[in-house]
Amino acid sequence: MTALIETKNLRKEFVLDGGGRLEAIAGASIAVNDKEFVCLLGPSGCGKSTWLRIVAGLESATKGEVLYKGAPVTGPGKERGMVFQEYSLLPWRTVADNVSLGPEFAGMEAKSRREIAMDYLARVGLEKFADAKPHELSGGMRQRAAIARALANNPEVLLMDEPFGALDAHTRVLLQRELLRIWEQDRKTVVFVTHSVDEALYLADRIVVMTAHPGRVLEEIDVPFERPRSRATKGYGEMAERILELLEQNEK
Repeated sequence: MTALIETKNLRKEFVLDGGGRLEAIAGASIAVNDKEFVCLLGPSGCGKSTWLRIVAGLESATKGEVLYKGAPVTGPGKERGMVFQEYSLLPWRTVADNVSLGPEFAGMEAKSRREIAMDYLARVGLEKFADAKPHELSGGMRQRAAIARALANNPEVLLMDEPFGALDAHTRVLLQRELLRIWEQDRKTVVFVTHSVDEALYLADRIVVMTAHPGRVLEEIDVPFERPRSRATKGYGEMAERILELLEQNEK
């Protein structure tokens, strides 16, 4: 079976101001299948966000292959939606107008754009805030709007770069549940970057554990727990502990 997304021996170097080079990714071969929920897990600076941006077409690889449905990725595409850690909402537009940005760029008429925006705002529980401005929303609500905006483009893949990292613990857990509810409805392919072992275990079908800088694939772990998941499930804590030990051993 051909993977939906695949990177083969992916390498990325950045040129520093002084003329030196920084290797961010040192040969990452990762495959993601259709409708799979995969978490990229690793310490800060391991290249997982860089890998995601390369797959999104926002960065170019130094070496290696980046494939989508077997074809080379040469830039951004409508089929790959991106949700950033920052909310990246346009402050002068209403929430609905932010969500309908993609359909607007596609040339869709205003009435249809509004209908699409309201549909996805309803899915994330924000339909009552459609005409609010981003500054009138809480951090969690702004991130819901950002997810709705990505979904409004009807992408095949949702690429998520630590989208809940800046939120408080309670809001983070609530949005994890919300994301899984939406995923169960639409069954998009999701690649979710995180440095939280608990978040990866709660969300993913499969966890790709990356080494500390420069990034390589350390191990791939299938998550055996059925959904809806509970952190009290037998074996959940033991698996979390095993992954933490794996990360700690790699950092020594």
